[in-house]
Amino acid sequence: MRDTAEKELELTLPMVPDIEIAAARAAGNLARQYGMGAEKIDEMAHAIIEACINAREHAYCADKRIYLRFIAGISPDGRLRIDIWISDHGKGFDAEARKRPRSTGSPQRRGWGLQIIEAHMDEVDIASSGEGTIVHMVKFGD
Repeated sequence: MRDTAEKELELTLPMVPDIEIAAARAAGNLARQYGMGAEKIDEMAHAIIEACINAREHAYCADKRIYLRFIAGISPDGRLRIDIWISDHGKGFDAEARKRPRSTGSPQRRGWGLQIIEAHMDEVDIASSGEGTIVHMVKFGD
């Protein structure tokens, strides 16, 4: 049976290796309560993992924390909607410059995180400044 009440979950996680797995599992558990399919949960988890790794590796924040907020509910058109915010209090970055497409023949093996996030999520918005970065992502269910 599909849950219809809106649910919210907030987490504050330390910036330590593999903590992104805990974030992805929390979101997956929330999505399963609403009947989201495994493929969409995997896509969402991949995007969450990428965003958390980016925060851990690039934020350079004094508090060494990643802040996550998940809100799951049914959108006006009747579809499951999961909103995810992943933020840090780091130095920020030029989000527009990072979105520029790379050549698939690029010898660099890293740096594809934002493109992966955008490929797996239905909506992505990134706000970044010298006070930190907020990645807002949305995944719709069937």
